[in-house]
Amino acid sequence: MSSKQVILASILALAISTGFAQKKQPTKKAVPAKAAVKAKYGALAIDRSNGFYYGWSFDQATLSEAENRALEECKRRGGDCTVVLSYTGAGCAAYRTIDGKVGTAFGWGLAATKEEADAIATRECLKRSNGAPAQNFVWSCNSANGPMLKEIYNASDEIEAPVKVGNQVWSNRNLDVATFRNGDPIPEAKTPAEWQQFCKNNQPAFVYLNFDPKNGKKYGKLYNFHAVMDPRGLAPKGWHVPSKQEYETLMVALGGKYEAGKKIRGKTGWDLPDKKYGEYAGNGTNESGLNFLPGGRAWSNEYDKEPNAASVFNYYGDGQWWTSTIDGPSRYNENGGYGYYRNGFAFGFSSYKKNLSGVGSESPQRGFSVRVVKD
Repeated sequence: MSSKQVILASILALAISTGFAQKKQPTKKAVPAKAAVKAKYGALAIDRSNGFYYGWSFDQATLSEAENRALEECKRRGGDCTVVLSYTGAGCAAYRTIDGKVGTAFGWGLAATKEEADAIATRECLKRSNGAPAQNFVWSCNSANGPMLKEIYNASDEIEAPVKVGNQVWSNRNLDVATFRNGDPIPEAKTPAEWQQFCKNNQPAFVYLNFDPKNGKKYGKLYNFHAVMDPRGLAPKGWHVPSKQEYETLMVALGGKYEAGKKIRGKTGWDLPDKKYGEYAGNGTNESGLNFLPGGRAWSNEYDKEPNAASVFNYYGDGQWWTSTIDGPSRYNENGGYGYYRNGFAFGFSSYKKNLSGVGSESPQRGFSVRVVKD
């Protein structure tokens, strides 16, 4: 064998022996992915006219299952029930009512712990009970190992109930009546032309924001000053449209005109610029519980040749509220049966000084929201 062949054979033998000498690497086991934690849902349903009737659900697989179960439990107790709270994730909900089987004052809360939720529920109940203790207490919690707590729906701001501020008791929603106190209907303007005609004739009337009745549920109606001051009475029995002085008293009770605005305004909706100037008052804290919402303003447009919705509602994203105070002497037309007044005072918020609120003089033909105060 030649020397070259010997060398080649040696290299080949070395390669073979090295290959067999290599250790076989162990196969790595696949680490299974952690299973995603499934969301759990909970809900509270109550009879909004009598909070004694309620129903709970928790740890349900879907939102619809949670809401249906809460509704079923509430209805079994005898109530005409709707869902007022729904949520998902690890956390607790609490519900408080005043003592007895009436339950006209109630409140609920949602938080990470039962104790935190109860503190919210108690505070909400006391807003509506005029100080009566919130003695009835129930609660429920989703499993602690679920995802982060998330509120899906909360109807707290939708509940119509009196709110006490200082020595005054206010409604927490805008007025939404279609008749005077004596039962006579209040004319509704359904088009820009009809609204213009009521304004020209100095007749009492109301209009829905953007002429859309669906807006009534959230914002109430917009009334002209003639409807506010009509002797047949706009406010329900036991209530009245607040005077300029009563609005000033409210502002003082909430820290003055530079502090009251943010406490009166609701938490949403006020960051939408108005159509005319592009300004807005800014969302509030609703610390007062009054939850004033931007229900718009209906301009009178007495002199428009072709009235249209855009010119009537050029202040959408804002709002004002009539008082019952006339700016100057009354000029009521006894023979005509309708009132003609000088300007009336209205309450509102500044859009350029975000926390400023005040009362100013406005044309009686304009359509503003109305709140009422207990007699």
